[in-house]
Amino acid sequence: MKQILILLLLQLCMTVQAQIPVEVTEILKKSGEKFKSDNGLEIDMKLHVGAVIASMNGTMKMCKKGDKSFSVMKMKVKGHEMYRETGYDGTQTWTYGKAVDEEERDTLTITKGAKKKKEKFSVDMGLDKEYKNAKLKTTDKFYEITFTGPLTKDTPKKSIIRIVKDTYMLHEYETKVSIASMKMTVTKIKLGVSDNLFVFDQNKYPNAVVVRK
Repeated sequence: MKQILILLLLQLCMTVQAQIPVEVTEILKKSGEKFKSDNGLEIDMKLHVGAVIASMNGTMKMCKKGDKSFSVMKMKVKGHEMYRETGYDGTQTWTYGKAVDEEERDTLTITKGAKKKKEKFSVDMGLDKEYKNAKLKTTDKFYEITFTGPLTKDTPKKSIIRIVKDTYMLHEYETKVSIASMKMTVTKIKLGVSDNLFVFDQNKYPNAVVVRK
């Protein structure tokens, strides 16, 4: 009985994988190669978030080098400016958010240990391993891939990624997170970032309320 269950499970896994076209996997692989650099990677992008209550527009910078990461997000919503930093130096994660109005205070949250999971606002080039289905559409400039059928409950129900045909560089990524839809459009990709970017310095946030976890 145990052997039969194992065979059925393997057959199910093969069926799920077969629903992702080989061409899609190859495109994602080639695009992912563009982001590999021992000297680190920086991606700048425009960000749009739409929700029932309000929509937000802003910019985001994401940097990565090995296991270390750092991101800065600036958004505007209903006349207010939002600013958020998130970093991971290999041993701890820190998140800094500026107060939206005078009645609030800046907040700095420091979490010891390994980074638990990826940020909601992040780009994932391994989407073929997170969904059951993928549909490829080719235009004059882009490969447009729509992913549906998430394999886990934490994965958005639908994600769309657009990759430049000539260079295999990422152009745009859109998805839905909880009650908000999100679109990220790449404006700059740079290979090579300074190690200093991933060094945590609490003195940079003198007016923040510190929360340790």
